[in-house]
This record gives sequence, structure tokens and C-alpha cells, in this order.
Amino acid sequence: MTQVPPARSPLRRTTALFTATALTLLFTVVLTLTSARHASALCVASGFSGTWRSSDDRLSRIDVWSGEDCRLYARAWSTCPNDATRDCSWSSRSKVLQATPDRNFRFFSYNWSNASEVLQLTLKDSAHMSVWDHVDYTSGRKDSFTVAMVKDR
Repeated sequence: MTQVPPARSPLRRTTALFTATALTLLFTVVLTLTSARHASALCVASGFSGTWRSSDDRLSRIDVWSGEDCRLYARAWSTCPNDATRDCSWSSRSKVLQATPDRNFRFFSYNWSNASEVLQLTLKDSAHMSVWDHVDYTSGRKDSFTVAMVKDR
């Protein structure tokens, strides 16, 4: 004689389904939060981030930070012409640091009314950076210089 298993009650099936759904949802939330936290940590982990300073009045400071979109942004500064104790920003707008295959090399540019300027940043180590500044004037003249920068602590 074969035994017929007792029919499961609808309440037990609904409870089992609800429990499985809740556990799946909980697992998804934990995984999403962990991934977001990990992505955020990677976003901030760039060696370029921070304030960089030099003794060259033409390029006295560069600020680099991670945006909410995880891209690196930068702003260049020179010593103010009328007050050598202050830095004056080149522009009120921040610039996106362009990525390159070399993780220690980035660049950004400014377009002026009479020139185009490109700054190429190369990390030497966690505290030292070299910046090559190249300017192409509309008159045809070109100017380039390199600045050694140190990370502000």
C-alpha cells in the first residue's frame, strides 16, 4: 500500500514563498551595498587626489578630487599677480582629468581666447608629481615648461 503525502496547507506554501523572497531580497541589498561601498573606495583611491603645490608662480597649485561619477576632476592655480601670498584659480570651472592606459599619467586642458593649454600630470610616487604645461598660442608661438609638485599633507 502506498502512502499519499499529506497536502500542504496554503498558509505553509505562502510562508515558504515569503521567506524565500525575503532572503533573496536581503541578499540582493547586502550585495548591492557592498558593491557600492567597494566602488566608492576604488573611486577615492586615486594617487592623483589631493592638493599639489610647487614653488613655480606660473603653476603654484593643482587640486584633484573624485567626483560622484568617479571621474577625477582638477583645477589649476597660479600665484596671484597682485598678492604673492595667495593662489588664483585659472578658471571657476573644474576640468575632467582624461584617463590614459598608463595609470600614472593624466591630462587636462584649458582653452583661452588666445591659446590652448594642456597640462600633463605624471605621478612619480605618492608624494611627487611632475606637470608638463604646453601652450599653443593662436599667433603660432608655443611655450612649454615642467613643474615639480609635492602633495600637500
